Amino acid sequence: MNKLYQFVEEYGIRGDCECGQCVDQSANPTQPEGHAVDITFFKVAVRPGASGEVLRRLVLEEAPTYLDGKEHNYLEVGGDIGDQGAALMLIGMGHLLGLWKALSPATLMSFMPRAFQMEVAGMGGVSLQAPLEAAQ
Repeated sequence: MNKLYQFVEEYGIRGDCECGQCVDQSANPTQPEGHAVDITFFKVAVRPGASGEVLRRLVLEEAPTYLDGKEHNYLEVGGDIGDQGAALMLIGMGHLLGLWKALSPATLMSFMPRAFQMEVAGMGGVSLQAPLEAAQ
């Protein structure tokens, strides 16, 4: 999992998008679609140059089960790559780069109080789910 971890370190942003087009980020917590994803614990964005195709190749080399159409939560991914924080980043980055959907209480249960969302997230409630055709 070393290459996946390195990809996260190189291209991941923990927090709001830094594209330069998303001005007044703190005053306007919503950003254009595809700029950042809220995975409940924090937002994830990607640096310029991150490639969905490169990430897909790395996933196929190191963790092909992530593309099997099943849900894989951050506890599982964190066990695979050795870091739960990096796992959360990877889940968000894969979403933004089109490999899978990031499923989180912040996006699936936005109508619930934030404290409840955090509790669900802490129990492993942040996951990825790729479409079945992603592995092909």
